[in-house]
Amino acid sequence: MALTLQPLDHPDQLDLLAEEARSQGYRMLDRLQQEWREGTNCFDREGECVLIAVRSDRIVGVCGLNRDPYCARDDVGRVRRLYVSVEFRRQDIGRQLVETIQQHCQEKFSQFRLRTHSPEADAFYLSLGFRHTTEDPCCTHVREVQPVLERPIVDGT
Repeated sequence: MALTLQPLDHPDQLDLLAEEARSQGYRMLDRLQQEWREGTNCFDREGECVLIAVRSDRIVGVCGLNRDPYCARDDVGRVRRLYVSVEFRRQDIGRQLVETIQQHCQEKFSQFRLRTHSPEADAFYLSLGFRHTTEDPCCTHVREVQPVLERPIVDGT
């Protein structure tokens, strides 16, 4: 059962995963779907993306990255709406989602931020290289991005 990561095409794709998240007490996927349908957040601005994790034709996870709406700087991304199905947790799916969106967008952002109050999510994000921050009340974790180094041009002579 190979895992594939791909862009989310339409918020209706998340109906089953959102139902599960809701049963677990999480509403972040409801918000993702609602904001997408209203056109307030479709993850379509430059540098933004939302990916789904698919295993055996089933969506088992989702994670998005926006320009941080709580920061005046254009080079700050915000990790949003990460959710992995209970049945598929602890299989590195969340890690793959977060790392892939960061790699996809690292040339656009110098920093990634997020907010969580879950001890499990806290430990997860710390393991990914985020650090705690109290600089901004809208953000609990931050990670500086290493700049993408351009390959040197090699003279053919």
